[in-house]
This record gives sequence, C-alpha cells and structure tokens, in this order.
Amino acid sequence: MVFKSRRFLLFFFFLNGPLFAQFNGDGLKGIYFINTNLTSAAATVVDPQPRYQWFGCPPQPGMSGVTFSVQWTGQVEAAYSEPTTFTVDLNGGVSLIVNGQTLVNQWTDYGPPVRGFSGVITLTANTKYSIELDYFTSGANPATDGIQLVWESPSQANEIIPHQYLFSGAALNPTPTPQTPSSCQAGGAGIVVDGALNEWPWSIAGWNTVNRTVLGNVYGTTASFKTLWDSTNLYFGVTVIDAQLYNTGTASLWRNSTVELYLDTTDSGSVTTGNNDFEFFFRWGDTAAVEFQGRTTGVNMATTSIPGGYVVEVSIPWSTLGLPGPGSGTVLGFDVGVDVNHNGGNCRDGQLIWNGGADDYANPSRFAQLTLAAACPTPVATPPAPTGQPYVSPNPSAGNLVRFTYQMAQPGRAVIRVWNAWGNLTATLNDPKSSGLQSSQLDVSTFAPGHYLYRVELDYDSGQSEKFRTAVMAIQK
Repeated sequence: MVFKSRRFLLFFFFLNGPLFAQFNGDGLKGIYFINTNLTSAAATVVDPQPRYQWFGCPPQPGMSGVTFSVQWTGQVEAAYSEPTTFTVDLNGGVSLIVNGQTLVNQWTDYGPPVRGFSGVITLTANTKYSIELDYFTSGANPATDGIQLVWESPSQANEIIPHQYLFSGAALNPTPTPQTPSSCQAGGAGIVVDGALNEWPWSIAGWNTVNRTVLGNVYGTTASFKTLWDSTNLYFGVTVIDAQLYNTGTASLWRNSTVELYLDTTDSGSVTTGNNDFEFFFRWGDTAAVEFQGRTTGVNMATTSIPGGYVVEVSIPWSTLGLPGPGSGTVLGFDVGVDVNHNGGNCRDGQLIWNGGADDYANPSRFAQLTLAAACPTPVATPPAPTGQPYVSPNPSAGNLVRFTYQMAQPGRAVIRVWNAWGNLTATLNDPKSSGLQSSQLDVSTFAPGHYLYRVELDYDSGQSEKFRTAVMAIQK
C-alpha cells in the first residue's frame, strides 16, 4: 500500500476522461451507519460513485455529519487486461477489498490534508470482480471529510471510477419512458428576463409539475416549469413553492435553494456525460447563472420572491449550446431539478427531479425529451368551465376586469387572494356563493402591467374546504 499526495483533488469534480457507453453499471450499494464501526444502519441507497465531500453535513437525513460510517459493495468491471491501481483519496478512515484481496487498510480517522492510499491488482477485461469499500469518520475534521475512488492502468487514464463500470447488484429500476414536453415558439413576444413571467406565452398551457423526491427530505416543496423558444434563445421559467429559502453565498450551489436545468443537446440517451451535456444552476437571489463547465456566455437569469417561494426566468442562447438556428421539430434531452435547504447552513436537505434521478449530473440516459414545437397558440379569452383547478380569464388581460371561475361543491364562500411579483398582497375577494359553477369578478384597472399570482380557496358552510395551487395571471396595458 502506497500513500500518494494528490494536490489537485478537490472532490466532486466532473468526469473528463474517455467515455465507454457500452458499460451500463448503476454504481455501488451504499449502507450508511450511525456508528463509526459499520453498525446501526440508517439508510441503504445506490450511489453512482463513492465520490463525496460532506462539508460537515449529514450524509443521509437524520444522521450526524460528524460521526458515521459507510459500506459500499457491488462489482467493478475492468476495461483492460492488465495490472490496475486503485487509489482512495480521503479524509477519514478506509478499507478497500477487490476480488477478495485487501488493497487498502487504513482504519484511522485522518484529517487534512487529503490523503491517497493505493493498491494494485491484475484484472481481466470485461470481467466483473467483487468490491467492498468501507469508510468512517469520528470527527477529526468534519468540514473536510470526503472520499473518492480512483483507478489507473497502463491503458486506463487516471480517473474517478465512472458509474458505468460499477454494479450495485440491486434490482434495477427500468429506465423510465422519457416524458415529452413541448416548447412553443414565442416569436415576436419580446420575452424580457426579469423574473416576472408576464409575457403572454407564459400564461398559456404547457406547465409541468416537479414533485418527485430523489434525495433526502424536501419538506413539501414543489415546482412548475415551462419552456419557450425563438430563433435566438431557449427560455426557461419555473415557479418553486418552498416555505424556507436560503442562499448561503458559497460555491456549493446545490446546497442552497436552487433550480438545476439539465440539457443534452443531441438527445443521445448516453449513460455518460460529454461536451453536449449541460448542467445549469439558478440559485434564488443570484443574478448570474452557473454551468458546471463554465459555459454561460450570453445566459441571462432573474429570480423574484413570491409568497411561499420564488420564480426563476432564464434565457440561454442557442449559440452557447452549440445549436445555431434550431427549428421546429428539434429534440433535446432535458430534465429539471430543485434543491432544498431548510436548515440555513451549508447542507442540502433534499432534491426533487422531474424525470431522471439523483445521478443526472453523471448519467443523462433518463432525461426527458423536449421538442421545439410550432408557434405558441393565441390565448383563449373564455376557456371552458373548470373540471378541477379554477382559472382566471381573460389571461393575459388588457382590460379593466378579470373573472375567476370555479366549481362550488356546496354553498359557502370563495376566498381569492392576488399577489404581485414582489410578494405583496394586492387584492382579496370574499364572495358568498351557492353550489355549482360560479365566478368572481376583480377590477384590475389600477394594476400595473406584470406577472401576478392568485390562489383560490373554497370554504363551505359545512366546515369543509378546497384549496388550490397558486397560479399565474398576466396583466397587459
């Protein structure tokens, strides 16, 4: 076993090595333990890679960020028939066993600097070998605790072992059928990126709900997003309903109240990332986007706070995505993530993903497929009667009155609240109504042009009530 000092290691960097899409591993099974001796399991997950720096944060919900242990098990498949060096870079203690051979045994909680321990074993290409990686920390320096597993051989460049070479042995979930949203062409709409979503193409149908938790606890957070496009930009708008918002100002954007946008500009369906894959971060309260390879030329973003959440509006030039002049029918790989921080520190509590999984950053194969569609339809002034969610019409409105339409299941009162884009309560209606299809009228003659939010609550005389999600209303003058 050899100690290696690796000054370039910062943990959690992205893969830049050769890509071998024929391997389709899912990662290793990770069992997280409350104690430092691999006892009292708290969670069992499939980790795409043992590649983490925890910054003193709990590795799984409900655990300590100071003392814990992890055991990763499964199989590793070699690409070449030759001696292979496995190196574990870490702060903490570690043991590594490959094919029954102990390559590393350093069961001491090492603090800074990052230490690398190595062992060599000869492997045969296209053969799977058992692997067990054990780790613990007892609090020597929680802020720097982390681990990553690296390999190299005469033919294999030094790199973190990609997930496609690791097999957890867990029953694999079938790759989901990609959802297929469309993005209508908003030519001539004059989209202004100001966080207001007040141009008429935002007000028509096509919103998608993000509510699937893939990591931790999201505390009821949900989001709705929509995309538009024109000859110059892809536009992305999202409303996040989150009771607590944090922007710690640190570089770890995913540990804040942040929206992530994943794009595969060739819709390759590959299990590995390449130059055609983009991961954008739009953090609440920031004025500039971040992309994991720094590709943000011409990208504009704005965020605004709303009651119980925030709005993100973004424009991304096609030239930045390497797609000059895409047209109707173009298909992109696409996914959306929402990061949640309710503790106020530098720790993420949970994550929502729309279509893929927690490994979207490394595995684009489960992205949805976004199709660039034809011109956005003109808004309908008087939509049909609601079957559930109330609506407001006309929307957008250029006149003095709007009408909220809803279905009363019983006699009672309709309570309707309207907020402006800065979260200020602008209007409240409290109308007694009988059962059946009903409506309430609001005078908006004094409203400034822009994007407003409204929420309808139906309180029945029986004591029952119906509460509906917050929706968008646009005022034009």
